[in-house]
Amino acid sequence: MENIEVELKFPLINFEDTIEKLNKTTIFKKEEYQKDIYFIPFHRNFLDKKPISEWLRIRQTKEGFSFNYKNWHNTDNLPAVSCDEFETNFENLNALKSILEKLNFKEMVTVEKTRNSYEFKKVKIAVDEVTGLGYFIELEANGDFSDVEEAKKHLYGILEELNINVGEQNFKGYPHLMLEKKGLI
Repeated sequence: MENIEVELKFPLINFEDTIEKLNKTTIFKKEEYQKDIYFIPFHRNFLDKKPISEWLRIRQTKEGFSFNYKNWHNTDNLPAVSCDEFETNFENLNALKSILEKLNFKEMVTVEKTRNSYEFKKVKIAVDEVTGLGYFIELEANGDFSDVEEAKKHLYGILEELNINVGEQNFKGYPHLMLEKKGLI
């Protein structure tokens, strides 16, 4: 499943309890601040398709910058938990932003968050405090799975095993939620 991401996202009911459980049962990797800037091309408005299935992102962390494109596997207008994902690191933020501007890409929304990252049984776990949106948990398959369904089943099993109190599963993603909150979609 090269270049395919399988991920579940939920709002957290209790951030402190979740962090306490994860610190006891998983491997803590790091805490970091992330600033994500999302773009759409002039020639193809990602927001026109419902549900939104594409994002182009620049991520800034203290380690540097990455450039990422995701195309979610939405079929029959149903929410998706997997996507094609391509990402690379780069050095000059202003140069890339200038290139995108010259190619008629428009900056749509910025999402800022503090992320606590963990690993547990072939799963990357991220607990995010998203500015303006609240607390969320993401579980991403991080192993050799035969297909998307096997990876999804594993992720739901890990969520149940960890017994984390979550709200209804979120399929929209932070940029979509932020655009909704601002009344832009």
